[in-house]
Amino acid sequence: MVLFVPSVERDGVTAVDQPRWVNGALEMFGRVFGGATAYPKAQGIWRDDERSGALVKDEPVVVHCYTTPADIEDARNLAELGDFCRRMGRDARQGDLTVAAAEHREESKQVEQESDH
Repeated sequence: MVLFVPSVERDGVTAVDQPRWVNGALEMFGRVFGGATAYPKAQGIWRDDERSGALVKDEPVVVHCYTTPADIEDARNLAELGDFCRRMGRDARQGDLTVAAAEHREESKQVEQESDH
């Protein structure tokens, strides 16, 4: 699952308290889904059709979380994810908020290390 934490409000100018929301997202994903990693600022742009097609430039932090189908289908987990996203979207004055989930994940439970022979 991927969550984009914005750097600016919908007006494209006013800065968002991005560290607060990145830390909050990491804590929520860690508690609810078992962990997450935040990647440095990306560059993005989106068209705000509710503001006459104004283009909003953004430098989001991408928070990546691996999870299981059972965890993502759990109603309590989805409720906590939804609550966090709505709170961030409202407080950061966003037009849209993106959380993307993929259906496939491969994982190696055991990583073999070379012995020092």
